[in-house]
Amino acid sequence: MRTQLARLAARAHPAVVESQIDFLVPGLERPFAYGREAFGPEAETARFATHTVQIEDIRGGDGLTLEQHGATLGWWPTRVRRFYDEQHVMRRYYPECADIIRTALGADRVIVFDHNVRRGGSPQSLAQPGSVGRPVHHAHTDYTPRSARRRLREELGANAEQEVSRFVQVNLWRPIRGPLREAPLAMCAGDSLSADQLCTVELRYRDRNGEIYYLLHAPGQRWHFASDMTVDEAWLIKNFDSAPRGAGHLAPHSAFTDPQALPGPPRESIEVRALALFY
Repeated sequence: MRTQLARLAARAHPAVVESQIDFLVPGLERPFAYGREAFGPEAETARFATHTVQIEDIRGGDGLTLEQHGATLGWWPTRVRRFYDEQHVMRRYYPECADIIRTALGADRVIVFDHNVRRGGSPQSLAQPGSVGRPVHHAHTDYTPRSARRRLREELGANAEQEVSRFVQVNLWRPIRGPLREAPLAMCAGDSLSADQLCTVELRYRDRNGEIYYLLHAPGQRWHFASDMTVDEAWLIKNFDSAPRGAGHLAPHSAFTDPQALPGPPRESIEVRALALFY
């Protein structure tokens, strides 16, 4: 895997780019946002401020690790190509992802429970059905400790947490068309964060409410990305780890605009969400 990633590192791209990411405005009381479309009478109370950040290209560097940073880039080829076919993804891609995650984390069992497909470009250019989302351009994680534990119980029952010694909620994120140049994914290294920079936000859907973290901006945060990602590469991202809190317990992330990227097609990507279980 390292050999394949090293070959990609030879591409000419600035080691650090300057770009903008949206962060939650501090001081908001109990902010909420709608999960997909606004459906209620209330306006979203989660508001964002744009900050310019330095984002380091990990090509040619030491990369990121799950243990220290909460995310890692892997060379994990896939045989799946029908990513807009939901049943095909669930039947063929879920087991493939479970194997990748199990091996990467050394877990005893992995449950892949859902996925999102996203596509960039102009809204008018989206020919795919409404289930296809847009790249998210604000810093966030997909779960909080509370919502991760709720998901574990939903998947395995009320006593699930007592039956495992540890569980980790992770995403496996990959481009489904490459090289990826529009709206690449930036990672905030977990060891550059403090707990007070993570703000709980209620996420409202028509049939349920969820909970995620939005990130507050702080000068010491370190951001990283991988230029020109291919379909055979993927980010493995922690959103929650029940092990005692450490540097790599999570990695907030966000899409961004790379001002140095060569022209390319609209971003297309898939992320699966999973629980890695340790007994």
